[in-house]
Amino acid sequence: MDRAAGAPPPRAPLGPAAVHRQSPGSPPEKTREGVAGRAATAARCRSSQGPEGPDLRPGRWSMTAHRPAVEPGPRYVKGHCGGDGFLLLLDPGNRVALTEDAIRGLCHPRTGLGGDGLLRLTAAGPGKGSARPRGEWFVDCRDADGSHSLACGPGAGFVARYLTVAGLAGPGALWIGTRAGDQRVTVDAKGRTTVEMPTPLVLGTAGVTADGQSFPGTLVSLGALHLVCVIDTPVSYLDFTKEPQPDTAAFPKAVGVLVPSADMVFVNVLPRGSLRVRAYRPGAGEIRAGGAAACAAAAAVQHAAGRRETTVVENVTGPLTVALDASAVTLLTGSAGVAAEGVLDARWLAAL
Repeated sequence: MDRAAGAPPPRAPLGPAAVHRQSPGSPPEKTREGVAGRAATAARCRSSQGPEGPDLRPGRWSMTAHRPAVEPGPRYVKGHCGGDGFLLLLDPGNRVALTEDAIRGLCHPRTGLGGDGLLRLTAAGPGKGSARPRGEWFVDCRDADGSHSLACGPGAGFVARYLTVAGLAGPGALWIGTRAGDQRVTVDAKGRTTVEMPTPLVLGTAGVTADGQSFPGTLVSLGALHLVCVIDTPVSYLDFTKEPQPDTAAFPKAVGVLVPSADMVFVNVLPRGSLRVRAYRPGAGEIRAGGAAACAAAAAVQHAAGRRETTVVENVTGPLTVALDASAVTLLTGSAGVAAEGVLDARWLAAL
């Protein structure tokens, strides 16, 4: 029968005669056998999937040689609060050995899981008399370099958020034990947390040279020192290729203040009074401007204005609200969330 005009040519029968012979060195081309093979593979894959996706039960997955990639170790949770990112180690019995090297490895963004700090969550001790804890939980706060921190407001906020998500506590106020004492945290139904922060202390002034410009700054202590510079240049324009140089000779030699190092915080005051912030840490480079930087920036701006009030600070995790009151504690309010929960590799952790 004659083929109608415009109709496709008849298919060649599959078999050796249908295999296209390629010249040596030529790129591979699609063949009917290759198409048929891929179709068969796809059919086999579909047959191993249920209505909700791949069937990963033993013996049903195509990777029959699969074995666990880790030796089960401590459980962890990853998330954020108050603009800071944390790793939370779930260790109710306080049995996991943690060295400074292990903490640095865990918090490293490329070789570990990444985080601004590590929090170990344990059951609170019984205590005696006035030392009896108000809450059921205790958090050991560690900085990303492995050093101890007496307390961490955003860290306690993240712990409280995890406890509510996990069903171990309900929304509202709860107490989290720290090395500095019990810390009160409030979590609302939407996951926003309000935590108590150290009262900022304004200690004087010092200058800093950054991106070829000289800026005056205000020294603010929240235990660690911050040099806050309120500038007209958009903070996003600053080039930190060359490390900013603070005038450390002007830093105070006060008890409880870490000197001569200070985080440098560059601030723009936006038309509606909110703040936009970038932060730089000597030796570490630009860092995410978290809860402490937000409080230091708000304190410096309010000190210059001569009044205490509530300031909103922009943050990648959502706006942070800093409420400063000379007769009350400083309150930091912001979003908190749990991003992941998993199991650490015991062998990897032991090798750090």
